[in-house]
Formats: sequence, structure tokens, C-alpha cells
Amino acid sequence: MKIVLDDFDYKILRLLTENSRLSYAEIGRNISLSQSATKERVQNLTDTGVIKSFTTDINYGLLGYSLRVIIHLKFKNDEFKIFIDHLKHFPEIISCKRITGEYCLIAECVLKDSAHLEHIIDRLLKFGIPSTSVQLSEIKANHFFPGSIREISYGNKKQHPKTNAD
Repeated sequence: MKIVLDDFDYKILRLLTENSRLSYAEIGRNISLSQSATKERVQNLTDTGVIKSFTTDINYGLLGYSLRVIIHLKFKNDEFKIFIDHLKHFPEIISCKRITGEYCLIAECVLKDSAHLEHIIDRLLKFGIPSTSVQLSEIKANHFFPGSIREISYGNKKQHPKTNAD
């Protein structure tokens, strides 16, 4: 099911993506809507599932987890299903996605140091074949939503970018 949003909804999403702690009054002032109208729209975006949650972006480095690692995992037979069942035993894995290609999964981990990395690799070997990459820095970390395409400006005019389908 596709949800149809208007400009106000896209503006609300953009503001909440930047700061999910904004009050309804602050959002409303930014987009020229009343607090009650803003609250109703945010509730509708939440009820329809467009907004899945309001989260906290944790600085893991300040907590002693300064090593970010991307791990690709390759499995044979039923190892994939077994690993998924055991994923809850890997709190260091903050994101895990099923992918296409040579590997089955990609996991993002926050770790204390290289000894911690070695330990998690040893634990993962019970399930499949890991391949690791250490993240040096984060270049972009924000959410995309279709409204951001609508806001791309070309010269003095706002227009949709051309795609191969055009």
C-alpha cells in the first residue's frame, strides 16, 4: 500500500529526521501549521506506519565502543536460519540486513577494540564465514525519504531530477 503525502507531511518528516525531539509547537512554527494540526499529522504518520519509531542516536565512542565494523557473512545450508535464531546473543550487532550477492548478510557492529573484533569473529565462525571491514569514518548518516528528491534545486527552479526512465 502506497501512502500519499503532501508538502506539510514531507516537511514534518524532514524536521523529525533532523531532530526527533522537536515539539509539535516547534514543528508547527517551522512549517506554518498550528500545534494541534501538526500533532494530528504526526499521529497520522505514525498510525499509518510511515514513522516507525522515534529513536536515539547513541555516541558509542563515548561509551568505550570506538571501533565500528562492517561484517559480511556467508552461510551454507541452514546456518543462516540458525544464526538468525542466535542473533539476540550478539548485542554488538546494531544493524543486520539480508543482502544479495556473494554474502547473505551484512552486519554493523560497535566494538571496544581489536580483541573484541577477534572475539566476535570467533563467535561468528560457528555459523558461517565472516569478512570484516573496519569503518574509518562516517561520511553520511541520515535518512532518505522521497520528499528529499522533491527538494533538490536545479538552478533557480525546483524540479524532479531526470532518471533513466525519463
